[in-house]
Amino acid sequence: MKYFSFDKTQRLKLTRDLTKHIKRGNPWVFSDAVEKIKAPEGTYVLLVSHKNEVLAHGFYSPNINLSFRMLTLGDKKFNDAMVEKRFRQAIENKKHLLSQENKCFRLLNGEGDELPGMVADFYDGVLVLKLDGAAAEAFWKKEAVAEFFMQQTDLPVKCVYFKRKNREEEKGLILAGECDNLTDLEFLEHGVKFRTNIIDAAKTGFFLDQRENRNFIRSVSKDKSLLNLFGYTGGFSIYAGLGGASKVTTVDIAPNAIKASEVNWQINLLSPEKHEALCEDAFEFVAEAQKAKRQWDIVITDPPSFAPNQKAVESAREAYTKIFADSLRLVKDGGFFAASSCSGHISFESFLEIVQEALSKSRRRGKVLLIKGQPEDHPFPFALPEMRYLKFVYLQVFQD
Repeated sequence: MKYFSFDKTQRLKLTRDLTKHIKRGNPWVFSDAVEKIKAPEGTYVLLVSHKNEVLAHGFYSPNINLSFRMLTLGDKKFNDAMVEKRFRQAIENKKHLLSQENKCFRLLNGEGDELPGMVADFYDGVLVLKLDGAAAEAFWKKEAVAEFFMQQTDLPVKCVYFKRKNREEEKGLILAGECDNLTDLEFLEHGVKFRTNIIDAAKTGFFLDQRENRNFIRSVSKDKSLLNLFGYTGGFSIYAGLGGASKVTTVDIAPNAIKASEVNWQINLLSPEKHEALCEDAFEFVAEAQKAKRQWDIVITDPPSFAPNQKAVESAREAYTKIFADSLRLVKDGGFFAASSCSGHISFESFLEIVQEALSKSRRRGKVLLIKGQPEDHPFPFALPEMRYLKFVYLQVFQD
């Protein structure tokens, strides 16, 4: 097999009846629902029911909660032709996003493109590949994946870079082509310039999933003051500045992120005096701003995920409610508040309940003007709502 590792097939038996769950297309099975087998990470397995019916083919991870990731439904052996078909389908679905004004998008979104554990983002010719976890790294042959994208002609890929997690000693490597300026890569998003350090930045180098939400903020920022909490490298801030905001304040605890937000502001030729970039803990900033009775026309609160797993959901709900309530107190009467979450363990319904509770705690009323999620280049299986992870709610806020 060219694109994936295949030694021998093992059988992975369900301990609970998830037949309907699997046949509806949910591609994940967790460790509490299967018999543990002796097999290395990324082993090709047949998922079988308690009646020994083969339900799906996939790969196995013995060491994490997500034990099985589906490759094919039913007793259908996975092969290289299927991989290439899925690559081409992803290209066909996403290539219209490439234009003179937009040079970045997500090309491969794991299970959403039927390529479990494989993510690839396109930045003006640089394709950044990530594999989610040890099982995906063991299963997929990244060099062959890179070779495919270098040889296809529908997208102008000049190099493929493999990115590991930032805490790894070796953060990544160039798989194919020539990758220039990986530490200072510039690209366009809706005509907005950004620079990123692909090697050291979070995820693949940028949070592409907020692209359409950033563009919305540009459309509503004219002559308004805006506070961007957990602002990272200033995505929402730059769009607001280009939308004509009177003053933008970006707050993030990471010095490199704040420095990058200033660079991104500068390369878009925005007035320096209209941007306040603060390297501070957002929670502490909000507390101090409340004491000082500071308020803004628009406040955006987009914190990192408070719920990395299901066990953390209850504490995450409390954390989201508190920071949203505190942030709402910084919005002028009749002003606007954008709340966002990137946690797949918090459903849309739960997120709206959190925002409602935050309004109550802050003694504010809210009028919902917009509810959005991730853009079209971040697809997800209908049967896997956990991958509908991004929530974005835009409210008008009243104090009476």
